[in-house]
Amino acid sequence: MNLKTFVAVVLFTQGCATVHNGRHQEITVVSDPAGANVEVRCGKTQPAAVTPATVRLPRRVEQCSLILTRPGFHDETVVFDSVPSVWVWANFAGPIVGGTIGATRHSDQAFVDFLLGALLGGAGFTVDALTGAMWELEPAKVERKLVPK
Repeated sequence: MNLKTFVAVVLFTQGCATVHNGRHQEITVVSDPAGANVEVRCGKTQPAAVTPATVRLPRRVEQCSLILTRPGFHDETVVFDSVPSVWVWANFAGPIVGGTIGATRHSDQAFVDFLLGALLGGAGFTVDALTGAMWELEPAKVERKLVPK
């Protein structure tokens, strides 16, 4: 495999979480009974929604929660956790491809190929981190049974 092919493979495998996930995550919110107001406390202020609803939340936030309210019922608060997306691990493709290609060459070239792959892999991690796409919010779907007062 020549250098152009190597660079093309590595470039197309970088920022995988950004390409696959995007900067926002859509969360379905369902309540029993339906018709609860959904207040989003996650980054910028968003208009209130009414269940059943789908809310679009930014992946790159420090704190993120929803508050479900309905007259005659206790409020429900849902706090989201940020976990690494499985797609962010595809950024390791650069160093792996570089090491594999380098292993088939002379030992001096192996280090250069691996280093190039590692640098490009680091660029992929950086892109995913800056866009917030490296994170997934959990729970991915909110289903709550509201308790009467």
